[in-house]
Amino acid sequence: MALPLAPRLAALTRIRGAVGGSLLVTLTAAVVGFLLVGQLQGPERRIAPLEAESEGDLARILANLNSEADALQSEIAELKVQLNELRQSSRDDAAAAEAADQQLRSLQVLSGAVPVTGPGVVVVIEDPNGLLGYDAMIDIVQELRDAGAEAVAVNDRRVGVATAFAERDGRISVDGVLLSPPLRVTAIGQPATLEGGLKIPGGAVDAISAVKGVRVEVTKHAKVDLPALAKPPRLEVARPVPRQG
Repeated sequence: MALPLAPRLAALTRIRGAVGGSLLVTLTAAVVGFLLVGQLQGPERRIAPLEAESEGDLARILANLNSEADALQSEIAELKVQLNELRQSSRDDAAAAEAADQQLRSLQVLSGAVPVTGPGVVVVIEDPNGLLGYDAMIDIVQELRDAGAEAVAVNDRRVGVATAFAERDGRISVDGVLLSPPLRVTAIGQPATLEGGLKIPGGAVDAISAVKGVRVEVTKHAKVDLPALAKPPRLEVARPVPRQG
């Protein structure tokens, strides 16, 4: 006779619970046993091939391993040397590039190709009667250069290597442009050195100041600004000499 549905379900649940618990215990024991066997057998399996080798074979294997280790150490040392050489080369290249850039900037300043700023002096020459000639300006500029001036301008016109002073209609001109009074010479350099160079006894300032009605004033400044050349010179004949290797 069949049992009612509810008692049958309860009995089936109890049977499944008993079987499931028993199965879980069995599976757990099997896994633990497998792991223990693996731990015990693993080293033996790894050692077994070496135990099977003769002493001569083992010595040869050891020698090969030592040779490979030495080769790897040698390769590492070579790579370190190459790395250091690359680093040094990179530093040398950077230093060479910086030196070239610095030289370019210096040449641009000296040639008048770029505007510049820095400490210096200003020479103001009052010549209401127009008695001074262009040679007086040449003397002032030359003395400033001899004193270490790095850049010079006259009435805000930059003086370069090809700048020409002349006279026209009783007035001084620079590169064909007439200068309006007062004459103003600005130079960048060490202010005290430039001032001392201009005020040496018997120098350009003394000679100009001796002209009747002419007054010269030299002042030091922490910062003066000079423009670039209005027209940078163009070389039509001169050519740079190639470097000799």
